[in-house]
Amino acid sequence: MRLFIALLVIAVIYVAQKRIFRKNWDKRLDVKLQFDKQYAECNEEACVIETINNAKMLPLPVIHIKFAVSRTFRFFDDENMVVTDLCHRNDAFSVMGYRRITRKIPFKTSARGYYEIEGANIIVRDFFMTATFAKNLEKDAGIYVFPEKIELSGFEIIFNRLIGELYARKSLYEDRFSFRGIRDYTRIDTMNHINWKKSARTGDLKVNLYNPSADEEVRIMINFDTDSMIKTDVLMEKSISIASSLSYRLIEKKIPVSVVSNGMDLITKEMERVEAGSGNSHMITVDKYLARISGSRENEEFFKLLNEEIKTGNDKISYIIISPYHKEDLLYILDKMREKGISVNLIVPYYDMYGFRPEREYITGWEVEIYET
Repeated sequence: MRLFIALLVIAVIYVAQKRIFRKNWDKRLDVKLQFDKQYAECNEEACVIETINNAKMLPLPVIHIKFAVSRTFRFFDDENMVVTDLCHRNDAFSVMGYRRITRKIPFKTSARGYYEIEGANIIVRDFFMTATFAKNLEKDAGIYVFPEKIELSGFEIIFNRLIGELYARKSLYEDRFSFRGIRDYTRIDTMNHINWKKSARTGDLKVNLYNPSADEEVRIMINFDTDSMIKTDVLMEKSISIASSLSYRLIEKKIPVSVVSNGMDLITKEMERVEAGSGNSHMITVDKYLARISGSRENEEFFKLLNEEIKTGNDKISYIIISPYHKEDLLYILDKMREKGISVNLIVPYYDMYGFRPEREYITGWEVEIYET
C-alpha cells in the first residue's frame, strides 16, 4: 500500500511539474547571443556572449544553447563544438530562479568577412529529464572582420610619388572660402584677387590670400577579375588587403579616399561604393565595405566604371587601380585616362610562379605565393 501511495505521489508530482514547465518554462526567460564588438581586425580576438536571464521563480535544471558560426573562427574552447561547414556549438547551463548568467566564449578571427550567428535555439528539460521544450532565437548578432593589413614597403616609391603629386596639385587650387590673409600686389597676381577696400584704405594695391583647396582625392578602384583560372580567391583577398592598407596609409595623412569596385556586396547583392572621406570613422566605413565583398562581376562592369570616370573628367582625383587582370583592353582604357592628364597607377597582384613584367611605367606588380592561404 505504501509503495502504491509513493508511486501515486511521484506520478502526481511528475504530471504537475510537466504541466508547470509546459506553461511557464519560457515566461520571463530572456536568452541573448551577441558578439562583444561590432568589428575586429583579422587575427584579432573577440567573444561570443551568451546571456540567460531567468526572471521567475521556476528554476531551469538543464538549458542548452545551440548555435552555429563561421568555421573561420578559432575557438579556444572546442569541447562542446562540432565543425562541418560551420562551427556548431552546444553549451549547457543550469539556472535557478531569478538568476542571470553571462558566459563569454573567446575566439580568434582568421578571415575577412561579415559573419552572423546562425541557427540559434534553446532547449530546456524538466526536472525528470523526460520532457523537452525548445524555441528559436532571433538572429540579430553580426560582426565585421576587417581585411588583413599588410606592409607596403615595396610601394614606398609609388606612395611617395603619389603624395607629392597630390600636394603639388593641391597648391594650384585655392579655396575661395578659406581666407588666409593679405599681402602686397605683384605683377603675377590676377585682378580678381585684389582687395579693393584694403587697397583704397592703404593707397597700395593689396591682394587676398587663400588656403589651398582640400578637394584632392584618391580613388581606389578594384577589379576582381583575373587572368588566372586557379585559386582566384587568393588574388581577390590580396587585392582587398592592398586596398585596405593603402586606404589606411592615405587616411592617416588626412587625404580623402573613395573606393569603387566590381565586387558584389554580401548583403545588398549589388555593386556598392564608398564616397570620399577621411578620418577614423571613414576608415571603418571602407573596411566594412571591403569586408562585405563576396564574389564579383566581370571585366565589362569594371570597364564601364572606368569609362564613367573618363566622362566625368575630374582632374582633382588620383586613381589607384588594383587588378590581377592586366591585358591590353584594360591598359587601353588606362592609357586614355593618362592622355587626358588623369593621374593613374596600376597595381597588379600576380602569382610568383608566373612572374611579371610591367608593360607601362605606371604599372607595379605585387608578388603573391601560389600556395598562400
